[in-house]
Amino acid sequence: MQKDTNSTITSNNVFPWFQPVVDVATGTIIGYEALARRYNEQGEVVSAAHLLRADNSSSPEQRLELDRSLRVQALKMFAAKAEAGQVLALNLSPEWIDSLESFENLPTLDMIREAGVKPEQVLLEITEINGDIDRIRELATLYRKAGVRVAYDDFGAGFQQLDRLMAFTPDVIKVDIRMFSAGEITHQKRALMQMVGDLGARMGCKVVFEGVETEDEFFLALHCNASHIQGFLFSPAQAELAPRECFKAQVKGLLENHLDLAIDETARRQFHHEGLKSELMALRELLLAGGDTHLSSFRPDPDILRFYICDRQGNQISPNWSFKDEQWCADERVIGANWSWRPYFYQLVGSDDYNTRVMSSTSYSDISTGRVCHTLSLALDERRVLLVDVVDRAQSPRPMSALIACQSDRMPSLS
Repeated sequence: MQKDTNSTITSNNVFPWFQPVVDVATGTIIGYEALARRYNEQGEVVSAAHLLRADNSSSPEQRLELDRSLRVQALKMFAAKAEAGQVLALNLSPEWIDSLESFENLPTLDMIREAGVKPEQVLLEITEINGDIDRIRELATLYRKAGVRVAYDDFGAGFQQLDRLMAFTPDVIKVDIRMFSAGEITHQKRALMQMVGDLGARMGCKVVFEGVETEDEFFLALHCNASHIQGFLFSPAQAELAPRECFKAQVKGLLENHLDLAIDETARRQFHHEGLKSELMALRELLLAGGDTHLSSFRPDPDILRFYICDRQGNQISPNWSFKDEQWCADERVIGANWSWRPYFYQLVGSDDYNTRVMSSTSYSDISTGRVCHTLSLALDERRVLLVDVVDRAQSPRPMSALIACQSDRMPSLS
């Protein structure tokens, strides 16, 4: 076993280990990411990633030599030991991209051909997209023409560069779960998670979450529309490639646990919503009987923040009514505002069961109170719509239950 210090590191004693990437739907290993490793002075295998960073004391030439050597070694081992259809993810350093004088001959494509790996089995992960986006786009286009896919790595650090991400249009978005899982799961984090999943779906990208270590982090990834998972929950990087189906039973158990949690939370919320439905019916009958003159006798559920009334064109024709300090308060500043553009309004008005349907918005953070809530809309009569802002709360004490939400649209009954 060879022992090295940083001062003697060369391309001869830095080598790749392979961390499996697991498909959520099947539980199988769909590929691996090649990660740089070396031996420390105690003979232990440790990360060598810092040796490839531009802030390292080695020269650019030395870093580029290490980078090239790692890719060649990884491709050769992958060609010899990978199972059919699996993919190898290789990191392209920004420094290496900047060193290319022209794109006429791309060394990585030569490496792929020489190793005997099919181009479609390679995923090139480009990190730290801080350079010339036109250059990055051109490079990605050339790789894709050769059959190689391209990923935007470390998306968690890239939220300030969404315009650049849209221009880059990668095949895969890789996200570090630690961006979301550190500390309390706030509504703001939930919003970012939904954005990741929505962005991947809208751009036609697969979302891969790395750094996943726990069951709850696995569930977090599921609610970000994750296609693939990578992390210590399954395996750290290893010297050898693992059997394709070695994590299948584990993934099956995780998905079963998640389904149990989701069904339990859905049932809890349904029970809570049934109570709110009775509340809404009582409020509607009261308003139809005498308008807001009868409000003094009505004590709302604590989860009701406020209600208001619009005409069928979406114009608000009542104040915002809220119950505070045991009395109803009216905010008339919002009269005349138009909410016809909100989906929960026009979907209700356009439905063929307008008189019996209750529509719900997605969750949002209420500006006035800071509480997470959603808006319910229902017909008051043929001319008016009642809208009610309701606190959105998880019914289960488990923190992950806050992520369980119905994002699908209900279709008409088949019967």
